[in-house]
Amino acid sequence: MPTDTSKPMKLERYNSYIRKVHSTKLLNASSKFLFRVTLLIALVLILFFTINYPPLSDNTHSAPHHHHRHSFLSTSLFSGSSLVGGAAWEKQVRHSSTPRRVNGFSVLVTGAAGFIGSHCSLALKKRGDGVLGLDNFNDYYDPSLKRARQNLLSKHQIFIVEGDLNDGPLLTKLFDVVPFTHVLHLAAQAGVRYAMQNPQSYVKSNIAGFVNLLEVAKAVNPQPAIVWASSSSVYGLNTENPFSERDRTDRPASLYAATKKAEPKIKKRWRVTSLTSTTL
Repeated sequence: MPTDTSKPMKLERYNSYIRKVHSTKLLNASSKFLFRVTLLIALVLILFFTINYPPLSDNTHSAPHHHHRHSFLSTSLFSGSSLVGGAAWEKQVRHSSTPRRVNGFSVLVTGAAGFIGSHCSLALKKRGDGVLGLDNFNDYYDPSLKRARQNLLSKHQIFIVEGDLNDGPLLTKLFDVVPFTHVLHLAAQAGVRYAMQNPQSYVKSNIAGFVNLLEVAKAVNPQPAIVWASSSSVYGLNTENPFSERDRTDRPASLYAATKKAEPKIKKRWRVTSLTSTTL
């Protein structure tokens, strides 16, 4: 009598069918789980970038801010004890600019990290005057030289504020914190040949920056006396040697010379004639 194999085959087919059904259900469940996890991760990333990176349109319409490589000078100005305008910053500014002798001067020295500016600052401090420096630490020449002078001045308790003459709010803040008796204005974009490469820097620093300084100084009470440095370049094409203050200065041979020649004219014709000033 032949063996009946139909029942085992049917059972095997049924088991195979059940396995396929379970496999399909497991695959579907895995797909749904993976989709949900991916969606959750995407939502988390969107939330993260929304919080940490605002839309560009917000930045586009925000108030403009002053920018300088070292400076000083961003939207965080005046907001924090360790930042420009904070309590610790103001303490440094006051300490540096306080005279150590009777009837001593309180002097703001612009361009204090320069060769002449640093030596003048040291001489004033040694005399017992209060000295506060201002310098933008630009890269016209190796900034490490200016940083070295900054460190030297710091050892003599002379603080240099890192900022630009064109930053009106910064200058106003300095004059609010300290009633300067004098301003020794030595900051300038120097050099004759460099004017061929970057003429705008001369107008910005030597003209616009100078006018901004005069405007801020004019508004304070009492007004400081201003002493600023000119240049032998103002004699231009003059052939007389040595130079004399009586020589002609109406033939500048460079943009730098023209901007330095313009400074006393600006002071004379500008509406800040109430200021006491001396040109060296």
